[in-house]
Amino acid sequence: MKISSSRSIIESLISENIEFIFGYPGGAVLHIYDEIFKSGIKHILVRHEQAAIHIADGYSRSSKKIGVVLVTSGPGYTNCITGLATSNFDNSSILVLCGQVIKKLISQNSFQELDNLNISTTIVKNFFSLNCYYNIQYLISKSFKISKFKKGPVVIDFPKNLTDNNYKLRNKYPFLKNKKKNNKNFNINFHFKRPIILIGGGIKNSFNFLLLDNFIKKSKIPFISSFMGLGGFNYRNLYYLGWLGMHGDSCVNNIIHFSDFIICIGTRLDDRITNENKLFTPYAKIIHIDINIDSISKTIFCKNFFLIDLIYFLNKKIKKKNFLNWWKFIIFLKKFFKKKYKNDFYFCKPQQIIEFIFLLSKGKMFITTDVGQHQMFAAKYYNFNYKCFITSGGLGTMGFGLPSAIGVKFANKNKKILLITGEGSFQMMMQELSTCKQYKINILIVNLNNQSLGMVKQWQELNYKNRYSHSYINSLPNFKKLLNSYNFYSFSFYKIRNFFKLFKKIIFKNIFCFVNIYINQKENVFPIQIFNKSMCEFITFFSIKKYEKKFNFNYL
Repeated sequence: MKISSSRSIIESLISENIEFIFGYPGGAVLHIYDEIFKSGIKHILVRHEQAAIHIADGYSRSSKKIGVVLVTSGPGYTNCITGLATSNFDNSSILVLCGQVIKKLISQNSFQELDNLNISTTIVKNFFSLNCYYNIQYLISKSFKISKFKKGPVVIDFPKNLTDNNYKLRNKYPFLKNKKKNNKNFNINFHFKRPIILIGGGIKNSFNFLLLDNFIKKSKIPFISSFMGLGGFNYRNLYYLGWLGMHGDSCVNNIIHFSDFIICIGTRLDDRITNENKLFTPYAKIIHIDINIDSISKTIFCKNFFLIDLIYFLNKKIKKKNFLNWWKFIIFLKKFFKKKYKNDFYFCKPQQIIEFIFLLSKGKMFITTDVGQHQMFAAKYYNFNYKCFITSGGLGTMGFGLPSAIGVKFANKNKKILLITGEGSFQMMMQELSTCKQYKINILIVNLNNQSLGMVKQWQELNYKNRYSHSYINSLPNFKKLLNSYNFYSFSFYKIRNFFKLFKKIIFKNIFCFVNIYINQKENVFPIQIFNKSMCEFITFFSIKKYEKKFNFNYL
């Protein structure tokens, strides 16, 4: 049986069990959109192509599926670039089908024609440009395999004439079979007294988190996580100490500094984790476990690494050792560096708000965030269940929150989705409220409104002597009227007690609700590490750096 080339694209997607296509139509992809109309496949119309990528990103991260995006040529594809970079940094499995002008007009500066390959070559895992309509099924099949294995965005560029209904081809579906990975034999010998396991975001992509629980239970080694690792493990595990990094837990930053053996699992050790590379973990030997070679020795050179699926490593048996003195030191640090902030029953404090949300939800909600202070407050004061934390940690993309929450909702229809955002980030993608209205997407949004670009303002206070250069937003919309214009529920609060009373009522109701909370402008995220210093040196909290030489590491 012969079918048209554009029909072959849709049939190939259907055979891969694709439920949704997120996209925005344009001239170069109208042949494909015509087949979508005939096929009945579910297409979600976004209001901006960047949002389509973020929606597919959230959809992919919160499920085991690949998000599929369809956009047109030229400006349609360039609008996707920020989303592609976000997906690439955070290793989200996405397939982007991009239109292109007809073949004879390529490289002639024709209308809406761009060199998509060179534009995006550094921010995608693979890029394919269709040169013959016979290759359609093969390229789509191969792209799915690559996206599943490499965990990142893959783009296929379709010249419009090659998707014309006049081109017919046999319906073969030559899908590639997954090859079994080789299990490399390796052994880890423990000759160390202060070990730590560092969990990264890669751990959320490959296995059931119970494997990690069993591995920790057997080895009895304490573990910490990166910011992107949050939601990749059971936070109730007794061996979990917290997360490290620029705004991470003070005790954790000290613990990793004084450790002498670090097992890194699924993390690329980026600059927000390490601070000054030369001063990072001066006493430690590092072993790196990852499936992606690009994550090895990216910032910190690692001589001992294993390119292997995490499942194989976590099934390995490790001999138990007695780390009693190391645990005593950890308990001392945990007691000394407690989370401290003053409660305020009049002004809305973001820490109180996040803790109250967790208390009511019991960690059962999917949490998405934008980027800024609210993102850090959510990470520090909410305990996340497995895969329930969706955020832009690698690229730090403002505007990521709302579309990713939409994607999470499509993947988890019966779950409650909460977006924690700030007024600056929310305005970057708020046109997707229209998408929510069209497809009846019910999510709960908490907007921590400090009427400024909070993280920028904080840096200006610390480094630029309170010179607030363009960090304040003086023309905010009336959010209540804006949301009401879409027939959504909206509330604004200045007093924290009023917020508590409302939130108890709406938290598990199946409605779209936007809660705008005016928080204290002076509230900043602490601790914050001192630039180009070691992990144990940071602002506002007591630092034990000056006592470092007094610790008897032979005893520890």
